Amino acid sequence: MATVINTRQRSIEELPKIFFELLPCELYSALKELAARGIPIDEVRLRSERMATVTSGGKNIVLNCILSKSQMEYVFDSICEHSLYAHADTIKQGYITLDGGIRVGIVGRASVVGESVIGVYDVSALSFRLPRRVRRVGAPVCELLKKTFPRGVLVYSPPAHGKTTLLRAVIAAMTSGSEPWRVAVIDSRGELGFSLDEPSLCVDVLYGYPRPLGIEIAARSMNAQLIVCDEIGTPEEARAIIAAQNCGVPLLATAHGDSFEGIMRRTGIAMLDEAGVFGAYVGIERRGNARDYIYTVTERSV
Repeated sequence: MATVINTRQRSIEELPKIFFELLPCELYSALKELAARGIPIDEVRLRSERMATVTSGGKNIVLNCILSKSQMEYVFDSICEHSLYAHADTIKQGYITLDGGIRVGIVGRASVVGESVIGVYDVSALSFRLPRRVRRVGAPVCELLKKTFPRGVLVYSPPAHGKTTLLRAVIAAMTSGSEPWRVAVIDSRGELGFSLDEPSLCVDVLYGYPRPLGIEIAARSMNAQLIVCDEIGTPEEARAIIAAQNCGVPLLATAHGDSFEGIMRRTGIAMLDEAGVFGAYVGIERRGNARDYIYTVTERSV
């Protein structure tokens, strides 16, 4: 049976400094006006010769700004630091991670050999996903981790509902204070570790490791009490997680899904559930433009 918990959190809006350097004046001014009005900016989407938009609280706001092809090329070249080769591996996977944990989704024309993408050119859209520094959320998840130990917790929601923001808040809470947990964070894309650089946080971050390898190292070499990673779901990841669980190390992770029944239809998640890896599943929602988290908790017996 699912339990629903309501919490409320509001954040102060602040534009990343890199936007001032990258974006045309009219677009930056439009974003600055939204921020001044206290409208949370979750994503900024640039489109070649089409309207730019902002995603806020799951809703899309159209900006009266259209970037030319040359402007898009300038922005793309700048986020690549004028070297496509240096970022080729992640561009083929559809993203680049900037300083400060900003993930930029990239789409355009794909060069394909067989079923593998070997390059992307004529970039037509860029989606800047902005990370959040929110601390006063996640208490229900912290309590569940302590309650279900040594089993873990899986947080799920559709994209852009605050899963990664929630993980950061839980990590900060679990690694601070007089009796912090030994927490290892697997930051495969360079965005989960954003805001975890405070000296008071006793956290170990494994940057750039593939999730299966990072999980194995965290369990066997770092003697972690808790492993945290984002966006799991493949059978390969499931096998690595099960091996770590057999070492007695619980996992806090996220997965895309709009319901408990929906995530159970994914092969990797079903494997983990059958192995008893998670003691609780937490669905999250955000209401309106405020940082209002609603938790739907489904506990699982052994």
